[in-house]
Amino acid sequence: MIAALGLTLLALLGQPQPRTYYWRDAAGQRHITNTPPPADAEILEPPPPPAMEPEKAVQKVLVRPKRTLDGKRLAPTLNPAQQEAWDALDRHMAKTRAAGNRRGLEAVAESLIHDCLWGNGLWFMPAAPVLAVALMGLLGWWLALGLGPGPKVPLVGGFLLLGLALGHLLLSVFLYTPQAARLHQNLELLECHLGTGQPLGAEKQKWMRQRYAALDQAAEPFQVPWRFPREVQALRDAMKRVVVEP
Repeated sequence: MIAALGLTLLALLGQPQPRTYYWRDAAGQRHITNTPPPADAEILEPPPPPAMEPEKAVQKVLVRPKRTLDGKRLAPTLNPAQQEAWDALDRHMAKTRAAGNRRGLEAVAESLIHDCLWGNGLWFMPAAPVLAVALMGLLGWWLALGLGPGPKVPLVGGFLLLGLALGHLLLSVFLYTPQAARLHQNLELLECHLGTGQPLGAEKQKWMRQRYAALDQAAEPFQVPWRFPREVQALRDAMKRVVVEP
């Protein structure tokens, strides 16, 4: 089955595909055409793709967090293209929910969480602790050149420990903190676009606020390094339950 799908995709990619244009005319009516729109038309963002590619659908609706000068998180302000994309996702969730496709609902949440965690270059940041330990170890070794075995070992070991501390600080500031902010903001938006036509229940809202608070706290520099991944997994499980049973 997978091989057949792969061959079909290769065949489709090998053929020239006409471009699809999404636009709105002066009267406010939306159009989808294969020919370029008139000069006075308003170009619209295409809707997210179907559930078979949830990761691509999520990339179109992901909102980057914004903060004030004192570090407080601002409420998201969606531009028209983003709002239309989230509304399209809401309609997609409604259809998936009506079809009783539990796995499809969970796939949307999983894809959004994955993109919040690793999109926009964040996938490279786990290498920071390794580089920090390596650099500090080399620095300690260089400083220990010419010393006897007695002071050399504790000096190099001390610099390795400093490298571990620096690596954890880099992870907290440049990976865990942006991941927490993106998860918090985009999952709150997903709570409002679950395809139910009504807000999330008060009990579920309170539960998710607790999960967001725990995630933000786990991203702080002086927390143990394994706490943040643990809170991410707890948030992932909670969000999947919410999208299936809001």
